[in-house]
Amino acid sequence: MSYINGTLTRYFMRLALLSLFTLVFTFQIQAQTLTLAGMQADFDSLQSALMEAHSGLYRYAEKPAIDQLFKNYRKRLEKPMSQQAFFTFLYQMLAELKDGHMRMDYGDAVTKDPALFPFRVWMEENKMIVLSNDTKTDTTIKPGTEILTINGQKVSTLQQLIMTSLPGDGFITTGKRIKSQRSFSYYYWLLVDQSGAFTITARNTSGKPFTIKLSGVTEKERLINRNSNPVNTAILPALAIFDGPKDNLFLDFIHHDSIAVLRIKSFMGDRFTEEVDSIFTLIGKKQPKAMILDMRGNGGGEDMYGACLVAQFQSKPFRYFDHIWIKKLVPSFAPWKNEVPEDTLMKMVTANPTGGYFVGPQLHPGVAEQAPARQPFDGKLVVVVNGGTMSTATDAAALLRSLNNPPFVGEESGGTYEGNTSGAAAELTLPYSKFKVKIHLYEYFNAVTPAPKGRGIRPGYPVPTRPGDILRGIDAPMQKAVNIALQ
Repeated sequence: MSYINGTLTRYFMRLALLSLFTLVFTFQIQAQTLTLAGMQADFDSLQSALMEAHSGLYRYAEKPAIDQLFKNYRKRLEKPMSQQAFFTFLYQMLAELKDGHMRMDYGDAVTKDPALFPFRVWMEENKMIVLSNDTKTDTTIKPGTEILTINGQKVSTLQQLIMTSLPGDGFITTGKRIKSQRSFSYYYWLLVDQSGAFTITARNTSGKPFTIKLSGVTEKERLINRNSNPVNTAILPALAIFDGPKDNLFLDFIHHDSIAVLRIKSFMGDRFTEEVDSIFTLIGKKQPKAMILDMRGNGGGEDMYGACLVAQFQSKPFRYFDHIWIKKLVPSFAPWKNEVPEDTLMKMVTANPTGGYFVGPQLHPGVAEQAPARQPFDGKLVVVVNGGTMSTATDAAALLRSLNNPPFVGEESGGTYEGNTSGAAAELTLPYSKFKVKIHLYEYFNAVTPAPKGRGIRPGYPVPTRPGDILRGIDAPMQKAVNIALQ
């Protein structure tokens, strides 16, 4: 759901962007030093906006603790900072709110095409392993090489900085780890160093250390270089297995059609519901004994697409969202012209006696009772998730766990089982730095059985994805899911 840019269209979009390798980063900030007074004014504006409009501000901590958090960070503003240092400072504070949908960017203070760290990497226990060399000509660093330091900083130090700066739902670490793995080059540029030059110490696959200096690559160059650099030739098929099919929804039948495998990469697309209906019609004709639902790396999307998927496994009506709470319908700092007037919005909500409003089904059909599918799948279901399973994907998985209780395989989901804060977002532009912050207005509560607060869906069959497996083209979580489906 989005109020941004003066519109209330596409009401129920919730997306936690994770696959940032697929995006093109067309910006580079201008280096400058910010004054103390300007930064303090920005901080005060941000705190005021969060307290006014962020519905999930106190979701994981009581108000006194959040007030103290703001106070402690405000005290740390003691002297002028570079623009990047102040950005990282605010980024780290926002991360402590435990909202995986929190978004901040540099706004308009940018130029195009930054030079980014030129490797695709994967982190495991503070070790950084190269998956692909994305430079144009370097053949020194091959897939499987371990990066030890970057510009004099240990990988473990960099990983700690990035992990503590990233937004994430509740007390979950897998979502942050997946973000830092998949998009290390971007987060290194965003939070650490924007020079575009890299002195790297590494250890090759034989254990021999070496040092090399390289320039960064733009996102436009990255994929071209990856496919043309000869050191990647042998690994590209394995990476294709790891990345999965290009289609957003992909259905396959394995083991003599006894198992259907459905991969959903996001809950997006104008024809999503039609495609889901077609897929389950085909599944109904094939009558497989089991289905594997793979939602790894699915960052979310349209709320009601998640409800549409869950309905395919239900034989009776069900609740999707228990309730949605909104703190402020029209924040004072949001510079939009509403397509839906405030007095009309008021008719779509119910006042909460303790403050704010409960969203009604006119505003969001997800709080109404949901109809089951006409011919739901009633075979064995196995669900595969990981830290990249966020937002709507986690909601759908949570409802399936609560209603159907299928076996789960993989790693803890990046989104929280009980719901999150997302939906409509009001955009705040900080008056001095011009950084932009998107503050989400909807606090969602899934209609699920109770579970530990602030945690994701923790699989009964934990199977991590390891860099060695990726490099060999082995999909260990899927292998485990197939074994379970065959039982």
